[in-house]
Amino acid sequence: MAGNDTLSQDEIDKILNSLSDSSEEGGGEDIVAASLEEKKVREYNFRRPVKFSREQQRTIQLIHENFARELSTYLSGRTRTFVEVRYASIDQITFSEFQQSLTTPTYMAIFSTDMLSGSAILQIGLDIGYVMIDKLLGGPGVAFEQLRTPTDIEMSILRKESAVMLRSLAKSWSIITDFDIMLDKVETNPQFVQIAPPNEMTILITMAITVRDVQGFINICFPSSTLEPISNKLSTRMWTQSFKKSEKQKETLKKLLMLSELQLSATLGNASLELRDLMNLKLGDVIRLNSFYEDPIDLNVQGVPVYKTKIGKNKGYYAVKVEEENKDLLEKLLIQQSLKNEEVFEEDKPPVEGGEE
Repeated sequence: MAGNDTLSQDEIDKILNSLSDSSEEGGGEDIVAASLEEKKVREYNFRRPVKFSREQQRTIQLIHENFARELSTYLSGRTRTFVEVRYASIDQITFSEFQQSLTTPTYMAIFSTDMLSGSAILQIGLDIGYVMIDKLLGGPGVAFEQLRTPTDIEMSILRKESAVMLRSLAKSWSIITDFDIMLDKVETNPQFVQIAPPNEMTILITMAITVRDVQGFINICFPSSTLEPISNKLSTRMWTQSFKKSEKQKETLKKLLMLSELQLSATLGNASLELRDLMNLKLGDVIRLNSFYEDPIDLNVQGVPVYKTKIGKNKGYYAVKVEEENKDLLEKLLIQQSLKNEEVFEEDKPPVEGGEE
C-alpha cells in the first residue's frame, strides 16, 4: 500500500470524534430510522390473501356505480316515490365474515350466470325491504320497528323485485362481459347459505339505499373463484376499450335504424264469421265490424298496432291522421328490424383475405 493512502493518527482521531458527536446528538437514531423508512415492509396475511388489485377493484366500483343509478331509476318509478341508491364501499373479506355480519332474518337472493362458475348473493336488508313492499302494495312506506320473517306473499314480491334487479346488474356488467343471470333460490337465514368455503375471500360491494326517510343497505357478494375467470378483464384499460366499442356499435345501430323499411297498414275493424255465413255472402250484404265510424283506428307497423289514427282524405287519396303513438313499442320494432338487416349484411359481406378489415 502506498504511503499517501495511509491515514495519520490525527485523521483517525477526527473521524472518531465526529462519529461520537453525531451519536450524542441523535444522528445515529436518525440514520437507523431513515434506513427503516427506505425499507417499507408490507405485511401479508396468508389466511386472508388479497385476490384483486386496486385497479380491478376500481373497475368493479365503476360497474356498480352504474348499477346503483339503474336501480335508483327503476325503484323510483316502481314505488312512485324518490329512491336514492348510491355506491358505498367495496371490501375483500372471507365468506364466513360476510355471513357473520348479517342479521337474521334477512333477504338473500342466490344467483348464478351462464358464463361464470359458482354462485353469488344479492342481499337486501329487511328494514328497507318491508318499506318497498308497503309502497308497492299502496301503503305509505312505513318502516317496521321489529323485523320478522317475511310471509309467502312478501317473499314472492321480494323475489320478483330482486329478479328485476339482477337483470339490471347483468346489464351493468355487460360493459366487461355479457352473461345472463339466473335467480336460483332465496333464503332468510344467512347460515343456510353456503356458496363458498368459509375461508374463501370474497368481493363485497355495499350500496346505500334511501326510500323516503328510511335508510338501508344492499350487498352483493362475489366469491373470488366466481370472478377469477374474468379477472384479466377487470382493468380500466379493458373498460375504456369496451366503452369505445359500444359507442361505435351504437352509431352503427342508429344508422341501420334510420334506413329500416317498415310496412304500415291501417285496420278499420275486425269481424268474426262462420264458414257457412261466409259462403252465403252476396253482393250488397253488410258485415258489421267491432268498431264505430267515430272511433280511432289502429295503424299497424309490421303488423303491430303502434298508432291510433283518424281516417280521412288527402289530395284525393284515403289517408289517416296520427292522434296517439306508443314510442316504446315503435322503438322495439325498429331495433328488431335493424338487427335483421345487420344479420343479412353480415351474411352478404365477402370475407377479407389478409390484412385488417
